[in-house]
Amino acid sequence: MTTTTAPPSQRRRRRPTPARTVPGPASASRPGRAWRTANFLITNGVPVLVLLAWWIASRYQPEYIVPSPVAVLARTWDLVAGDSDYYRNTYTSFVRVGASVLIALVIGTALAVTARYVQLLQGLLVDRLLPFVNAFPSIGWAIVGMYWLGVSTGAVIFVEVAIILPFTAITVWEGLKALDAETMEMAQSFTRSNRRVLVKVVGPYLGPYLFTALRLSYGAAWKVAIVAEIFGASTGLGYLLNNAREQFDSSTLYASILTLIIIVHAVDKLLLQPLENRLLRYRTSGTSAR
Repeated sequence: MTTTTAPPSQRRRRRPTPARTVPGPASASRPGRAWRTANFLITNGVPVLVLLAWWIASRYQPEYIVPSPVAVLARTWDLVAGDSDYYRNTYTSFVRVGASVLIALVIGTALAVTARYVQLLQGLLVDRLLPFVNAFPSIGWAIVGMYWLGVSTGAVIFVEVAIILPFTAITVWEGLKALDAETMEMAQSFTRSNRRVLVKVVGPYLGPYLFTALRLSYGAAWKVAIVAEIFGASTGLGYLLNNAREQFDSSTLYASILTLIIIVHAVDKLLLQPLENRLLRYRTSGTSAR
C-alpha cells in the first residue's frame, strides 16, 4: 500500500505565531492619571494642612510660643531682601559658609591626594589625622575657635572648616581608592606626563566624588555655621537666632530657621545640581552611547 504525498505547493502552510509582546519598562512603570493626581495632592496638600494647623494654633497660643505664619513669612522676607539690618546677617553667614566650603574642599582634596601618592604619609593622614578630626565634637571646635581667635569671622570660618573637613577628605580618599591600577597603567602607557594623566584621567574620574563632597559639606556647613556664630560671632544668622531666643522674639527665631532652609535648598537646586550636570555631562553621554 503506497501513500501519496501532496506536492509542496498544495501543502498547508503553518502560519507563524505572532511573538508575544512584553511591555517595556517605560510603559510598565508609567503612572496613571489617578496616581499622578494623588501624588500631587499629597505632595502639596500636606504642607498646606501644616500651615493651616500652624495658623490655627497661633490664634490660641501666646505669640512667643507659636507666632503667626504671616509674621514669620514677613520677617523671612526681611532676612532675604527686605530690611538691611536683617539681611546683612543672612549674607554674612552665606559668605562665611561659601569660603569655608571652598577651603575645606581644597584642603581635603590635598590631604587625600597626598595620602594616595606619598605612601610614607598615608598612615599619618588616613589612620591618625582623619579619625581625630572626624571624632572631634563640634561644640569643642566652637570653643577652641573662640579661645584661639576670639569673636570674629576668622573664628567662625576656622570652626566650619575643621568640622566639614572630614566630609571632603574621606569622600575624595574613597574615590582615589576606587581608581584601579589598570586604568592608571593604561593612561601612563599613552603619555609620560603626570600632569596630563591628572587632568585627563584622575580629574574626570574624581569629578562625581568632588561634587558629592561639595554638596555634603555645603549642607553641613550651614548647620555648623549656626553653632559657630552663636559662640564666636557678633553677626550672622546664628547670632541673630541666639539674640532672638534671648529676647523671646519667636518670629525672628523661626524666620531664621526658615531662611536657612530656603537658602540651602535654593543653592543646591539652582546652582550645585545644574553645575554638576553641566560639568559631568560626559557621564550621561557615555551612558546613552551604549
